[in-house]
Amino acid sequence: MLSDELKTQIRNSFIALKSDMDGFQARGSQNKMMAEISKTLTGEYEKSNRILCVEAPTGTGKTFAYLLSSIPIAKANKKKLIVSSANVALQEQLLLKDLPEAQKYCAVDFEYTLVKGRSRYVCIRNLINLTEDNASNNSDLLFNEPPQAYQLKQMSELLEDYSAKQWNGEIDDLARTPDSTLWQKIACNRFTCTARNCEFYDECAFFKSRKKISHADVIVANHDLVLADLSTGNTVLPDVADSILIFDEAHHLNTKALSHFSLSTNTEFIKNSIRQAQGTSEQIAKLMEQEPIEIDIKQVDDYLQDLIELLKMLSFEEDVFLFNQGQIDDSIAKVSVQISTLITQILSRFAILKDTWTDYLRIQPVEKSIADPLNNAIGECEQHLIGIIELFSSFLQTDDASKSPHSRWISKNIANKKTNYSLHSAQTDISTNLDNLIWSKAAGCILTSATLSSLGSFDRLNQQLGLIKSDNQYLRLPSPFAFDQVDFVIAKFDAAPQQVYEHTQEVARQLLQRINANEGSLVLFASNKQMQLVADLVENKLEPHLLVQGEFSKKLILEKHINLRKKNQGSVIFGLDSFAEGVDLKGDNLTHVVIVKLRFSVPTSPIDKTLAGYLESQKRNPFMEISLPDASLKLIQACGRLIRTETDTGKITIFDNRLVTKFYGKQLLAALPNYNIVTE
Repeated sequence: MLSDELKTQIRNSFIALKSDMDGFQARGSQNKMMAEISKTLTGEYEKSNRILCVEAPTGTGKTFAYLLSSIPIAKANKKKLIVSSANVALQEQLLLKDLPEAQKYCAVDFEYTLVKGRSRYVCIRNLINLTEDNASNNSDLLFNEPPQAYQLKQMSELLEDYSAKQWNGEIDDLARTPDSTLWQKIACNRFTCTARNCEFYDECAFFKSRKKISHADVIVANHDLVLADLSTGNTVLPDVADSILIFDEAHHLNTKALSHFSLSTNTEFIKNSIRQAQGTSEQIAKLMEQEPIEIDIKQVDDYLQDLIELLKMLSFEEDVFLFNQGQIDDSIAKVSVQISTLITQILSRFAILKDTWTDYLRIQPVEKSIADPLNNAIGECEQHLIGIIELFSSFLQTDDASKSPHSRWISKNIANKKTNYSLHSAQTDISTNLDNLIWSKAAGCILTSATLSSLGSFDRLNQQLGLIKSDNQYLRLPSPFAFDQVDFVIAKFDAAPQQVYEHTQEVARQLLQRINANEGSLVLFASNKQMQLVADLVENKLEPHLLVQGEFSKKLILEKHINLRKKNQGSVIFGLDSFAEGVDLKGDNLTHVVIVKLRFSVPTSPIDKTLAGYLESQKRNPFMEISLPDASLKLIQACGRLIRTETDTGKITIFDNRLVTKFYGKQLLAALPNYNIVTE
């Protein structure tokens, strides 16, 4: 329960924030958010999980609301607070600005740190082995193609910098990063790591970061890391049962989870992995003066060739073949079973060999220059074989008839006149995974974002994340901004978006008429092709400077735009989805947002197509259940680029007549903030 002491701490933190923070503006919604977080995390709602979903519009002050309320609760209950974001920008803001500020106002002392995935850190042992001359003895076990001279030189420089403490061992702190295939060989890896048994344990960049985590009260992470760690044994982050998790930008969590729980492998990778396992086995057996494990490469190759011949017969659409409702063809399934069985046998024999080798090293020392590369090769082989088996297991499993099926597909890639086939299996419903990993275990969870609901409800979020409405708490906070002073103009438009050519031509004409030459404007497109066509039509006719996504990085475009506005010059940004979210152009930097058309998600990815097909098979409507709610959320996000502070002004114009001609137009408009709707 929320004790008097905790109430006092949280209240005093809020009082300090109000009195000491420069430019602070009192907002009832921020106070309300703190109160609901406090009640939820301390179990005030007896018949509810300690899970709260909060839609907190821009200007609410949500970051300080969740930090100043949850930190005292976490410390009082001896829990760790994990704050997870979807992108680097918010992580940087938390680390460089918000958390240092929160330390000034919070009534309890706390320490914080950033946590990254294991693969973001160098393994100093691997780096040393790679750069030493005698490491090449077993390099063929680790590389299909040995590192080139310039790569070895780069590795030597990294080693020098690390030894001189000029580099902290994190890939993110490198001005020039190694090739990804090379970094994989020198990065920390749970399959090759020997932890405390490693002679470099005390110098290890990864374990140094782990020590910081153990001393920190607040840990900043990202959604990918949280999902990866919890699904592989919870070895990086604190135990989830001893943690309160805050998912900021929680509307991204479903997409991240769908991607995370997807598996794939390809025919060439399987061939290479089997050969690597054989080579490693032979080297170890030779040292131990034993027979190598039995690996019948020809048998694996023959089955793989049988599989390839079957895959050649499929009708690929843009190099992808999607199995109907995830049901694998019998002939492909039979060959896949044979391949999976063989590789499972190889892994079993390989595991025995690994144990025997480990015992051998205890009684018969082997030179480090020989043992270390072999140990790495063993770990990598094991990792690859397990990954292949996991893919086939998911590829061949029978789906639960009560849930949407897995999406399973084949993709092909042609390089150097050689075709490589990839097998994919992905879940379309990750609700059970999230419940098993997070919702049923965590000491508390807060999910928040400026846009978390769709069409005025949390139903879509619940469906995506497997949350049950009656079991959790939900809060939609009002915006502090006066949206009734903002015109939302539904332009008189002759062409419907489906009339692609006519719509594109009319967009160009109307932009030339509506864009103010002296203002900052943002034009949001739903397709890159249409954006490029419109840019070609208007670039020599627009008076203000035109910045088109793709010509420069997003960061550079925003910098150029702001610099132009500082000089009172007009500037127009043409952007896609990434400019419809996370863009913060205040004041005169942005006074007109133009939305070219509603962003309905047409099922194009295999996962989306499989889910849409399943809903249709259940006599349900994918448009009403998925496309319309998602379009509502995207429209609100796009509109949210305009008003970022209480003093911002401007207007929104949309070139999509479906808002007035289609039955769902009223639903989309009703879900918007209370703009002044102007229908031309």
